Amino acid sequence: MEMDKAKDLKLIDFDGSNKEQNFRCGNNYFSDNVWDFNGYVRIGHMSGSRLKLKFNFVENKPRMLHVVKWFMVHELLTGKFLTAKRSLDGVVRFVKFIEEAAPEIEGFSEITYDLLKSYFTYLLDAKSETTGKPLGGVAIKKCAFAIKEILLKGNVKGWGVPEDVRYVQNLYDEMITFNKSIKRDSKKAEEIVKEKIEDEDLIDRIVKVAMEDLDKSENILTASSVVLSTQLGLRISELITIYSASIKEIGGDTMLIYSTGKLSPEPVEVYKPANQLVVYAMDKIKEFAAPLQKESGLPYLFLSRNRNKKGYPVGLASHANWNKNYLRPWIKQHNIRDKNDELIDFTSHTFRHAFASYALKGGASIEVISQLMNHKSIRGTTHYTHLFKKDVESKFSSVLHENAVITGVKALEIKEKLKQHNPFKGKTIDQVNKIRRAMKIQVLSHGLCLHHPMRNEACAGDGVCLGCQNFLTTPEFLEVHKGRLEKVQNELSTASSNGPYEAKLKTIENYLLGIIRDLELQMNYQGNNDNSEYVSQDELGVRIV
Repeated sequence: MEMDKAKDLKLIDFDGSNKEQNFRCGNNYFSDNVWDFNGYVRIGHMSGSRLKLKFNFVENKPRMLHVVKWFMVHELLTGKFLTAKRSLDGVVRFVKFIEEAAPEIEGFSEITYDLLKSYFTYLLDAKSETTGKPLGGVAIKKCAFAIKEILLKGNVKGWGVPEDVRYVQNLYDEMITFNKSIKRDSKKAEEIVKEKIEDEDLIDRIVKVAMEDLDKSENILTASSVVLSTQLGLRISELITIYSASIKEIGGDTMLIYSTGKLSPEPVEVYKPANQLVVYAMDKIKEFAAPLQKESGLPYLFLSRNRNKKGYPVGLASHANWNKNYLRPWIKQHNIRDKNDELIDFTSHTFRHAFASYALKGGASIEVISQLMNHKSIRGTTHYTHLFKKDVESKFSSVLHENAVITGVKALEIKEKLKQHNPFKGKTIDQVNKIRRAMKIQVLSHGLCLHHPMRNEACAGDGVCLGCQNFLTTPEFLEVHKGRLEKVQNELSTASSNGPYEAKLKTIENYLLGIIRDLELQMNYQGNNDNSEYVSQDELGVRIV
């Protein structure tokens, strides 16, 4: 089915009027044990069997099969195909557990408290069939969550589950949600990611290697993906499904405008701020893709030849095997090693984490980062940034007081108010954070944002912040500002003269120079602890920027 028709087709025809009807599910019907959604789901990196829901794993238990199908109908109606597919993967492990531990069970209605507890216990000790290692926290939660949802939603919808499911949520919370071992595993995984990306020199070196490859027109797919991922925070599945890409000047800013089918069932046009690296990488990948697009008729940029098929036909690069087929061989080829002299164990998602953390450190708000990363909610973004925000929040427990060393457009005004009334004085870190959140004071990695959304004030939202009247910063972040100044000046040394990048970088440079100078002057004025009478250079009539 043609791509432009897929967006107009419903995944299933069920309307809730008659549960007994054999309604359409993709290219099949509810009664079929394979539902094929090829032609109904438009996901550039998926086709064939990957767009099918298969129920053969539970065919020998008809009552259980019936409930699983209704669960899939619910998932398809309330979410996306990929959500349903992930939920079905979670059910597969439960059915395998039943076949081994309680083969006499024929339906979900026979599940008891003890059986569900046994299943959750089994998950905590289970191992992956592919790696042989214990299941990670995410996998455990996925498998447990799917069964929890079947029991709770099925009880309401009459799918054939136990009449009394009051114990389910409490058991799930006790054994899964609040499980200390799962939390420890998650924390350990987070720390590993943090350790990978906090080495800024390593990330810079990786980007430099990628740019060198692009200069030589080598490894175009991998090199351009590394550059675009680190600069834009794109998921690899979003990246490889880019098409109709162009660079345009909008309101004085250089923007990458492209279409993608990844973000919704319908094609979406996306706007992203583009620096010089992004522009260069896009030029290279478009040049590389042009003959392959002409040969194949495909609109995508990340195209490659399938070496496993006769004639080596052109197709979309494999999303599922990206790390295996592209990124890891590229890392090995260039012998990119960490500070322990070990080949780095990066995935495409590592670069997404790096983008989020460095955007936060560079001053972007959590809302801006969320928008750039195409998250539907802020909660998804905090997964990437909360480790860094915790460090920052603790630093602000004693920052706002009348003698504080702070700089910003409103710094002196705020100091005067703090002399009269300081709501933070004598409070614990938790108390300070509660007050801060109530006042809508947002913690950044290089200062404070005083922008309150209820005041209807405009926010530029470009992550620069430095010249905004709602921005404050302190000596805790002096090294952050100095580090950023060094990077900006390095970028200026290579920026085209009189171009849009040079003008923007010079503006940021001036802001940083003023902030650094003002902080250092305050710190040297009557010592670090007495700045109550300090007057900034800006107040004396000497402009900071």
